[in-house]
Amino acid sequence: MRRRNKLKIKIAREYIGALKNATLDSDLSRRWLGKETIKQIRNPPTSPLMIDNPTTRLSLDLYLAVGNASQETYNSTCAAIRRRFPDEKLLSYFLVKKLVEDLTGITLILEDMCINSCTGYTGPYSDHTHCPICGESRYEATLNRQGKQIARKQFQTVPIAPQLQALKRSKESALRTEYRQEYTDKILAELRTGPRKSPFRDFFDGSDYLNSVQSKKIKAGDMVLLLSMDGAQLYRNKASECWMYIWIILDHAPQFRYKKRHILPGGFIPGPNKPKNLDSFIFPGLYHLASVQNDGLPIWDASRDVTFISNPFLALATADGPGMACLNGCVGHQGKIHCRLQCPLKGRHKPGASQYYPARLKPQDYSVPGCDHGDVDLNTLLETFDSKEASSRYRENLLFVEQSPNAAEFKRRRLETGICKPSILLGIPEKHILGLPGCFPLDIMHLPALNIPDLFIPLWRGTFDCDKTDNRDTWTWAVLRSNAQWKAHGKAVGDATPYFPGSFDRPPRNPAEKISSGYKAWEFLLYFYGLGPCLFFQVLPDLYWKNYCKLVRGIRILMQEEIFPEELIEAQQMLTEFSDEFEEIYCQRRTDRLHFVRPSIHTPSHMPSETERVGPGIIYAQWGIERSIGNLGEEIKQHSNPFSNLAQRGLRRCQVNALKAMIPDIEPCDDSLPRGALDLGDQYYFLYAMDTAQREVTELEKEAFKLYLESASHLPPREFPVTKVTRWARLRLPNCQTARSFWKEGLKPIEKLRCSRNVKPVAVVSLYGDPHPGLLSMSSKTYYSVQHLRETGICVIPAKSIQAVVAMVPDHQYGKYIQDGTHIDRWQVVEKPGLKLDQRILEEGILDV
Repeated sequence: MRRRNKLKIKIAREYIGALKNATLDSDLSRRWLGKETIKQIRNPPTSPLMIDNPTTRLSLDLYLAVGNASQETYNSTCAAIRRRFPDEKLLSYFLVKKLVEDLTGITLILEDMCINSCTGYTGPYSDHTHCPICGESRYEATLNRQGKQIARKQFQTVPIAPQLQALKRSKESALRTEYRQEYTDKILAELRTGPRKSPFRDFFDGSDYLNSVQSKKIKAGDMVLLLSMDGAQLYRNKASECWMYIWIILDHAPQFRYKKRHILPGGFIPGPNKPKNLDSFIFPGLYHLASVQNDGLPIWDASRDVTFISNPFLALATADGPGMACLNGCVGHQGKIHCRLQCPLKGRHKPGASQYYPARLKPQDYSVPGCDHGDVDLNTLLETFDSKEASSRYRENLLFVEQSPNAAEFKRRRLETGICKPSILLGIPEKHILGLPGCFPLDIMHLPALNIPDLFIPLWRGTFDCDKTDNRDTWTWAVLRSNAQWKAHGKAVGDATPYFPGSFDRPPRNPAEKISSGYKAWEFLLYFYGLGPCLFFQVLPDLYWKNYCKLVRGIRILMQEEIFPEELIEAQQMLTEFSDEFEEIYCQRRTDRLHFVRPSIHTPSHMPSETERVGPGIIYAQWGIERSIGNLGEEIKQHSNPFSNLAQRGLRRCQVNALKAMIPDIEPCDDSLPRGALDLGDQYYFLYAMDTAQREVTELEKEAFKLYLESASHLPPREFPVTKVTRWARLRLPNCQTARSFWKEGLKPIEKLRCSRNVKPVAVVSLYGDPHPGLLSMSSKTYYSVQHLRETGICVIPAKSIQAVVAMVPDHQYGKYIQDGTHIDRWQVVEKPGLKLDQRILEEGILDV
């Protein structure tokens, strides 16, 4: 084996060995944490944290209140308070910061790293004085005042043990982490009565987790963790890429776990260059985790007043494609065995080329050695694939690669297995991790929102790579080749902006103008999976449009917050048919079109079975790490040294979050309502504006009220008709969306409108008609085209029957298909990704407030 590859595997194995033997008693732990911190971890306080001194409490309140402001803001505020109350001895900024550190026990672990970000000087590299990759010196040429060497660059890690202990230090926070155990008990009770009927809502619905609970790998009190990693540019027009990872505590309920105060930053890797040995940078964080897994983490539970031993369980580790290749030690998406699930599907490459593509259908007249296997049936492949078999095969293949006798054999074995080196996560105690490769789930953020549109939009625009033996003029799907067509399509997307409710967040911009200017993943979701089925109707030929709609239908189901078992069956069918048809209608068994078959065509077919295994993809998607990088990046103020400033902001976030968990009233969860809100019960609220006096209703509204009162048996009989009402402008729903009435929205110009009047399943003004059944069927239930019934559909319903807000966008494509009068006042329904509305739409209809 070539010396470089042999050394790479040897280094990986040394990191793995160190993790297997990790303990809080090691010299490494003592150097990183210090004796006092280790003592505090081993002997956590057994009483709630109380700040009895009012001046100290005021200092802490001020420290939290200044938030992202400067140190000078804190000092100025203290000075103003002292002028009014001269006897107050408020803590200085340095002292209050030190107090927070002492109360939480959370500090940074600092380690040296290469000036070019090649590697961190940890584990087998800890004694190196020069980078083993680029040769740059570890230290500055000069010494400090104490005569010690100065590291040229350092990276930072935040230990997780004190943060986990803090979560149980108050009764309120401890009770919030009981969600996992309560949810698990409920699911197991259901499964004891027969096959499950409830929807998949969380990771704890997955078979791998439930098997781990039943086999005692996970016990009550063990914190279940998700590790999420990503890299990002801190500045748009400056080389400023850095990498970061976070911990998400799955013991929190989904409505809490992804909030800033519950996400725990884990480590920061300064750039701007990408790390060449990722293991060396995440080693300190993983070593600390493995230490408390091996030793056991004592935690005092304030809700039960008991101390117990927790062994944190690493459930999942997520990253985007390039990051995952570094984390799992595999070849990535261009390899012959590309699938991160260790699926046995073999790729094919073009004659004389090196990149592989996961094409299942063998091209005509194709005889490339090692790639000329026959067609692969997708259903058979999926039926015979499971995580246990994949785990067993992964370990066999890894041993096969590590035992390569020479460089040529290593290269061949790497090609055949897709494995470059052992993953560092093999060092995590086997009984405290879900298993490899099972702990590496699919990414339902980057795959649908970026990778898939990045394939289809260039194909439809005719800008995708075309071999010399192919001809774009024969691409019957390239319907947006001309600038005029592309601009018209982009304008249609941009024109939909006023019709997206504010709760949909960022509406999609005009892709003809902005698709190359930081077009966001969320914009792609709303554009490609929301507006797309309508906007591409009668633009794409039916053959390609129907194929695209099957993809949209499958992805929509898989992105729901809750997914019923029968919906998974439908999603599996849609995505299997999509994948099969794509190769047939786009590639047409042509060798020169093999590059059309990207991994994004194959990978979605695994998602339904992965939902059964580890729960809905939205639970472990990359949104959490993306938002954490974004909101921490917004706090950077020291632009001359942004990487260090980012780590300091991350440390402060961890300390403040721990403080909030231990002292809940120091900053209560923000559940406040706007002034004047009217509580209707069941988490429904009327919000201002409100009529200052009752106003007359129209005759049609009077009749609607009459019909409603006659059918409302729960209300007392009324002798006189309703002639006057008091209007409210907004209604907050239990899902935190806000439905707005036409009374106020009708006063705004369309360009300033973000329409939220359309509510599902009801409204207070008029009905929409049923979706066109033919279009609904042809589009695999992705194109909901309805007609607004206006005055003829006026009705009155209880406010609490409103379930959610959808976008109603003018449907200009319908008229190209049918012109029988129903094309007038036509609208398409666009749901917010993640909401589960489609079945209710079919059952109950849509209404306009």
